[in-house]
Amino acid sequence: MSGKYDALGYYDVLGVAPDADPALIKRQYYEKAKFWHPDHNEAPNALELFQKVSVAYEVLNDAKKRAEYDLLSIVYTEKDFPTLGSLKIYKNQADKQDAALRVLKQRKVKGKGADCEVKETKDICNIKEAGNMVLSTSISNWLGGWWGKGGFTKTIDAIKFNIRAAKALDMDNLKLLVHNAVAYKQENNIEMAWIYAKQAEVMGRFDAQISQQITKFIETLDYTPQKKVTIPYWNDTELKRRQFLFPSVLVMFAVFAVLLIFAKQGLFQLNKTVSDGYYEAVMISGRIVPSDMVESHIIKVDSDRNSTEYLVHFSRDCTVYYGPDNRYTPMLEGKQGQTVRITGHTFNKAWLRIMLDNGEIGYVHKSNIEKGIGNPVPPRSQVYRG
Repeated sequence: MSGKYDALGYYDVLGVAPDADPALIKRQYYEKAKFWHPDHNEAPNALELFQKVSVAYEVLNDAKKRAEYDLLSIVYTEKDFPTLGSLKIYKNQADKQDAALRVLKQRKVKGKGADCEVKETKDICNIKEAGNMVLSTSISNWLGGWWGKGGFTKTIDAIKFNIRAAKALDMDNLKLLVHNAVAYKQENNIEMAWIYAKQAEVMGRFDAQISQQITKFIETLDYTPQKKVTIPYWNDTELKRRQFLFPSVLVMFAVFAVLLIFAKQGLFQLNKTVSDGYYEAVMISGRIVPSDMVESHIIKVDSDRNSTEYLVHFSRDCTVYYGPDNRYTPMLEGKQGQTVRITGHTFNKAWLRIMLDNGEIGYVHKSNIEKGIGNPVPPRSQVYRG
């Protein structure tokens, strides 16, 4: 293995490669410690190098510490390398431990007078928190990002960036997973350490050396789940969809507004009552009535006029039609509370065939009907003889 990942130079100061076996590391430590011991080495940096050799050996001579150092060296440099043994666990936005965290990067564009600014944010969050933040950023960009000099181009670039960043597959995210794997191990929460290490293993599988270091770390955990453990899934598809949720709603409202304008101008009709597929009409004496084919599809109700079983009443003032569709000729206007009798209905029971007091048969939509007798039935009514 090459020495690509040796953030603090521990392997380098001992003069060994990162894949050196423990025996070689021990021999090199004794030689380097003897050489740099300040009692017989007068070089100005002898004490400094002697101390570094000692620290390096303390870490690399311990298999578990070495695995942690190797793993952290994948994602940290000498400048930002954390203190081994005291790593802080990254938590979600609610400051709670969470097995499914990622670094969410977003760009926000805000118009300011004749100019506009672009701000990039990084947030550690779970997928639910990410969804809310993505939607908020999307609304902000679509509403306020187009104004000012270069606003259009900057907003388009920001939207593209946010879509790509939704995958959360970069070094910042690998660093988060690796960091929490080691931090949870140091807290002796081996299950969480294992879950984070397995997520890092998936993300780092395209680099052989990274994959090898993560595998070695997982082996040091010596953990076998006693129950089924679900590895968290980062649903970037949902985050991408949320980028366009707000503009989609705007388009829908715009289309609806245009349709209303056209409807008011009489270009087409927006029916309040939905047709149920029973419109096949003929013209009789100037009235549009259902054809025999429609009547043959009506389910008959064998109603005894001495029974109240099929008696209903109008729940509101409504129109009674000659057929089971509001495109037929209106027969009359039924009054709220008027009692009628059901004699049949369409297959889906959306339209009811009813008998009126004078014995005439008409159709009314079920939304206008309530069960039972409403107003008293007039004398000599054909609806009820009881």
